[in-house]
Amino acid sequence: MKFHLLLILFISAFSLPAQNDSSLLLVPEHLTSKDVLTRNYDKEKTKAISGTRSLEDVDRLPFTIWVVTSEDILRNGFVTLGDVLRAAPGIRVSQPGNATEGETFLMRGLSGNQYVKILINDIPVKPNIALGMPIGAQIPIRQAERIEVLYGPASSIYGGDACAGVVNIILKETERPIFTQADLAFGNNGYNSLDLMLGGKLGKDKNVFRFSLYGSSTVREKTDIYYDRNLFNTKNYLPFKLDTNLYLNNRNYRPDQPGDSIPKTAAIPWESRLLGINLNWRGIHFTYNRMARFDHTALGISPLAVSYSNPSNRLAERMETFSLGFTRTRAKWVTHNTISAMRYRVDNTSTTTFVFDRLSAAAYRVIGAGVNSDSQRTAILRDIYRTLASDERYTVASGLDLRFESLLNASLTSKLSLDVGVQVNTGAGTPALSYYEVPIDIRIRIDGTAAPGMVKPFTTDVQNDLEGNFFTQLEWRGKRLYLVGCGAIDYSVNYGFIPAPRVAAMYHLDSALAVRANFATGFRRPSMYARANTFFIVNLGNTSINNSPEGADATEKINSWEAGLRYSKNSVRVEGIFFSQKAYRLLRPGYLRQQPGFVAPWRYGWENAPGLAQSMWGIQGLITIENQEVDLKNYRHKTTIKGRTEIFMQYARGKEWLGDNRLATVDVFNAPRWQFQFRTFFTVNKFELMLASNRQTSVLSKSIIYAADFERQVTLERYPTFRSWDMMMRLYLSNHFLIYFNVQNIFNKHYAGLDATGTPDDLLYNPQQGRLLRLGVNYNMN
Repeated sequence: MKFHLLLILFISAFSLPAQNDSSLLLVPEHLTSKDVLTRNYDKEKTKAISGTRSLEDVDRLPFTIWVVTSEDILRNGFVTLGDVLRAAPGIRVSQPGNATEGETFLMRGLSGNQYVKILINDIPVKPNIALGMPIGAQIPIRQAERIEVLYGPASSIYGGDACAGVVNIILKETERPIFTQADLAFGNNGYNSLDLMLGGKLGKDKNVFRFSLYGSSTVREKTDIYYDRNLFNTKNYLPFKLDTNLYLNNRNYRPDQPGDSIPKTAAIPWESRLLGINLNWRGIHFTYNRMARFDHTALGISPLAVSYSNPSNRLAERMETFSLGFTRTRAKWVTHNTISAMRYRVDNTSTTTFVFDRLSAAAYRVIGAGVNSDSQRTAILRDIYRTLASDERYTVASGLDLRFESLLNASLTSKLSLDVGVQVNTGAGTPALSYYEVPIDIRIRIDGTAAPGMVKPFTTDVQNDLEGNFFTQLEWRGKRLYLVGCGAIDYSVNYGFIPAPRVAAMYHLDSALAVRANFATGFRRPSMYARANTFFIVNLGNTSINNSPEGADATEKINSWEAGLRYSKNSVRVEGIFFSQKAYRLLRPGYLRQQPGFVAPWRYGWENAPGLAQSMWGIQGLITIENQEVDLKNYRHKTTIKGRTEIFMQYARGKEWLGDNRLATVDVFNAPRWQFQFRTFFTVNKFELMLASNRQTSVLSKSIIYAADFERQVTLERYPTFRSWDMMMRLYLSNHFLIYFNVQNIFNKHYAGLDATGTPDDLLYNPQQGRLLRLGVNYNMN
């Protein structure tokens, strides 16, 4: 440390006197009224970049975009991206979700972690080798100036994965010479969090330098999900009419009492870490984020599949993102060029204690078919256990993604603009693989192959792809009519070409009322994670399981239509929307299929549904009343009450097709037919109160997919209706310092989240957190 400090001082001593151009010196500015006055975010027009790749007023765009500001983030006590999306209209969130993806969410019937493009400062951050975007408190939510949520496909301007929508996290850049914010909170279940940010602005004119440094640490020592003992009764998960000896004779199973079917359960911890830097100087942008997440591997999983007794079983995941961009602005055009990289790793110390999980069950289904002898059945189970589940098993993943984007925004006339962009993405790595008896280290070579130290029980599987996307977009902004048309061509070295068009229009009937409509397409290339986690199971007397690169190799496609009526005047905003979408060749987990003509006749893991896989339509209504102000006067002083109220309703219907001549489902999995959301806040002088409610009707579970193949004796096909309430109270001790008290799930309602994995490993339902309490202090200079 001393050496580094001396080196910095030595370089500074020689470099500063050598600077002859005084214009490059960054001189701090004096404070002005602009810096001192407090900004009122509620009175500022909401802008977004995600609709067209240009910063525009949301009310002028013919798309469904929901924006949460930095003040909203503090006002509602949001810590994770899941918190933010739980408040977004029509989005269903699971907290907890599963170890692989962290918190999960559903957006218009599709898994948001997998089918929504997540960006930080307009740069994608989802690793290509991951199943979906991992979500926890490691994502810079408190550091965001705003978070934009775009509904509907946007692959025409953002490329693959932008199938259900886009979530764009825009980081803060202050106009103050110096800016700080800090947040410290404590809560029940061993919750504690610390969030810090330091930023500023130096220089003047063209030599303005903006910077921000930030970091956070969030820990919860245990997860409150053990309120339903029957949910963890291992008897409820036995397949193939096997008896309790399957787990009672398994050394990895730990009963609560000797011979008990209720397992011993340990505290399930949850941790996230974040360290980041954001720099901007003369059109040059640099952002670095180091994000770490630690989740218990049993989240949402049945006690027959994974042991709940070992608190050290966890998935330790790390992501590092780098982006370097250059923006050049001229009178008629602006160019943005960005190079970004992501390093993704699941530490090889990540462990799981398996009992009899879905891969073991698939192997038994193949190898034990027709076996009636108890001795033969015991021998088969012992062989499967020895191959896949003895002792702790280790998980590992390693990947690198590189991306280049060049974007031109040109103003052709006062009403017509042109956007042209090209994106090139390449990535290679080994997706998360489990079942290794010892930790192995995967190093990605230059040639794209892996160098593992141990390959038992099966070899590591290296995935890679090179993809390019070119798009052109025209926008017409008339006095009353707004038109946008976009065409994109995406090419993958492995999977060929696919087009992605998008058209939209908005017509203003008057200054307050407008009608709009749009059509958009989205696509997702074959998942590297799914391909690596699909296996051939061979019946050769001894269990033989190998990676199967075949299968799960179709490009998924989504077509979406929207029509809406929007009214916006003064403090009232009302919007009614009709939407419809169809999804083709969706990727499905948990399939066990016989492959005629192959030496290895059975394949288990992931596969794409043939043809149309999901159809969904619905109506949405949103009413927002902002800046309600009432002045109360008496003989001593004046009291002002102000606030905002949001009311949202959605009715949605749809079907899913599972393939193989199976009947279509009566609903879309995990999607409620009716959903009502209510959120309001009001401020009285220095006190503020926020209340939020979310009501959802019953939803269809994915358990019906595997009920036949795995002969599950107990299934829960529908999860019941529920309503939850949240509250946030804030007391301003000064203009910049406040204390707050946050309660999630006020009435300790027990309800189900999203299916954890959609496989036979899932619990009968995914239990959500009970009542969560947080008490904190916040300092914010802005």
